[in-house]
Amino acid sequence: MDSMSKHMFDPKEHQHLRYNPLRDSWVLVSAHRMKRPWKGQVEKPPEDNIPRHDPNNPLCPGSVRANGEVNPEYDSTFMFDNDFPALQPDAPDPGSDHHPLFQSKAARGVCKVMCFHPWSDITLPLMQPVEIRKVIDKWADLIVELGAEYTWVQIFENKGAMMGCSNPHPHCQVWASNFLPNEATLAERCQRDFLQKHGEPLLLQYARMEAQAQ
Repeated sequence: MDSMSKHMFDPKEHQHLRYNPLRDSWVLVSAHRMKRPWKGQVEKPPEDNIPRHDPNNPLCPGSVRANGEVNPEYDSTFMFDNDFPALQPDAPDPGSDHHPLFQSKAARGVCKVMCFHPWSDITLPLMQPVEIRKVIDKWADLIVELGAEYTWVQIFENKGAMMGCSNPHPHCQVWASNFLPNEATLAERCQRDFLQKHGEPLLLQYARMEAQAQ
């Protein structure tokens, strides 16, 4: 019976649990539910008529940002401290005298915004290779610079107004903190355990097996 059910199993048709090695957890996959009639919300397509330069867009060259500062007339990458940062370098320490159920710890860091290009009507995949290289080189510099002081450096890009990205312009966020986020802490532990058990980095083995399976 086991051999027959295994032979007939189709991951596109039958629910199953799938292992996530980076989180050491199991996820329920019910791919067959994608066949159900969809009556949920449908988002509007992104704007196609984005102006190349909008003086009211605070990310454009020469524009005034919310804090009153004026952007320079940049022609490549441009970075500035986030005007509304989630992390600040001089936040006070809440102390350690807390009940076990109501603990708090210090959270300090910096948040930056990095514009990829002076034009608003372009995205990273549409930029020229030499322009993309400048962005990547700047990312590498930031990792080294901020990583010398902070435990965690995260570079990420939000998309869409729902994510708070209401100004169309090619840019990303840079967060550096004195603590390791929960997901990164878990992923590090899982990767260390895998390396100890198998003698090879988890992500390298995963990439090799994906390449072999094409």
